[in-house]
Amino acid sequence: MDSQFDLLCDVLPGRDSWRFKVRVIRLWPVYAFRKPDEINSLEMVLSDEK
Repeated sequence: MDSQFDLLCDVLPGRDSWRFKVRVIRLWPVYAFRKPDEINSLEMVLSDEK
C-alpha cells in the first residue's frame, strides 16, 4: 500500500489522525431505539489491502 495511507491493523489508541484507503464490504443503518424511523448511526465493515 502507498506509504501515505495507514493500515487498519495499525490502529492504536491515543492517535486521532489517520488516513485509510479502504473498501466498504458491508454497510447498514442502526435505527434510534425510541425513534425507529430515525437513523442513529451507520455501521460498516471495512477492508484494506492487507
